[in-house]
Amino acid sequence: MNAAPKEVSRLRATDFYRFLQCPHWPYWERFGDPADRRPLTLAEEERLADGLEHEKRIAHDLFLMAEDVETASPEEGAEKTLELMKQGVPAIYQGWLLHDDWVGRPDLLERQPGKSAFGDWYYVPVDIKRAVHLKKEHKAQLTFYALILEKLQGIFPGHPAVINSDGERIAFDAEEFLPQFQVLLDELNKIRQGEMPPPVYRKSCEDTSPWGKRCRQIAEQQHDIALLFNIDVRKLKALRELGIHSFEDAANIDVDALEGKMPGLTRRALDSAKRQATSLRDKSVIIHTPFKDKTRGLEIHFDIESHPPTDVDYLYGFWIGDYDSGTYQRFVAETPEEERNMWRAFLSWTETLLEEYTVYHYAAYELQRLRQLAERYGDEAHPGFKRFVNALQDVKDIIRASCVFPIYFYSLKSIAKFLGASWGSDVKGGGESVIAFDRWLETKDRAILEDIIVYNKDDVRATAFLINWLRTYGISQTVYKPPYPWR
Repeated sequence: MNAAPKEVSRLRATDFYRFLQCPHWPYWERFGDPADRRPLTLAEEERLADGLEHEKRIAHDLFLMAEDVETASPEEGAEKTLELMKQGVPAIYQGWLLHDDWVGRPDLLERQPGKSAFGDWYYVPVDIKRAVHLKKEHKAQLTFYALILEKLQGIFPGHPAVINSDGERIAFDAEEFLPQFQVLLDELNKIRQGEMPPPVYRKSCEDTSPWGKRCRQIAEQQHDIALLFNIDVRKLKALRELGIHSFEDAANIDVDALEGKMPGLTRRALDSAKRQATSLRDKSVIIHTPFKDKTRGLEIHFDIESHPPTDVDYLYGFWIGDYDSGTYQRFVAETPEEERNMWRAFLSWTETLLEEYTVYHYAAYELQRLRQLAERYGDEAHPGFKRFVNALQDVKDIIRASCVFPIYFYSLKSIAKFLGASWGSDVKGGGESVIAFDRWLETKDRAILEDIIVYNKDDVRATAFLINWLRTYGISQTVYKPPYPWR
């Protein structure tokens, strides 16, 4: 049941970020039970603190003359910010923007030449982000600031910008983004009025939003199709408009009748939804396309640990051989400055692999990072690099082309743990590994680095575990129901 708000709450820039991570997040913040909101983990708190320090450092380095608006009150802050803009100061750090019930706090307001209500200048919002590329949530927040500024200064600052982790300024055309912004604004205005969005359950509901438990509870109570893996918001909306709400409904889809009825509902998409819904309904594992083992020569399983704050790879881990009898090999950069040495050691090692080999990894990240480092160090033409990249096989693609599991997410850990694999490290995920590496850099406590290495070893062994499982249970078209033979 939707809660009835006593009054419409203010719209804040953070609402756009939260909505794009989890559409219910802005709703729960206004109308949810605080007891259902999980506290920030230590890793999240440290990442937030580190992000603030990074923001201050960049702001100081690039905007030495920035005026700092220290007050935490939106009203006082907005008054002080407006006065600074009227004075024409070069830059304002952490200023407040307030108009009607819209309130925002851009990282920086940068003076630009041009006509405005203030004089021969106007202000452009600039945010400082660790991300390398401009994301939709960045554009939404900056467009929000730009629209408030338009009310205050009489001119729309059409090219807001993000300063990324490399100190690079990335601007965009906010006018072009306005139609997308309006769609988000309409949805958020409904939420502010007390309308709960339809169920959505995605990985960021759990990983990023503190309200993931409530999103999962609602979807599970209703057996909602939001629980189906790889069904995006557009397909969810299309299926609901056709009267398909639960995964029991989806398991009975008439693919021939519904194909092409709505945008995105191709035969392939409908077949996928039907299989995933059947798997959840029956708790079954479906092998719809038998696994064909394409391993050639030596079997290698590969995983990278990276440190996004410095855009550095610091650990390459390999499980060489099959799951039961393989050995672990690693290359480590103990500081960001040692990345080049690690990369060179890896390339030298590839030249020792004289026999034919196949490299298994999970998802696209490893290939992306290998190409980035090859470009960074001028090794795109290195024969060992080219041969290694050509030997890569993405296990996630293999799994998705062959199997359906009764789980909500198809991450390495979600699937491998469902099938019985385990992890022994205190590090529980990629985000925690970043924080652990930060601690290692700060303390030089060898136990911290060794724990990350154990985590990496478990990851590459889990990749080998999945290939081994496919060779045993995925070689013929079949359906496994509880009790599963591998348990």
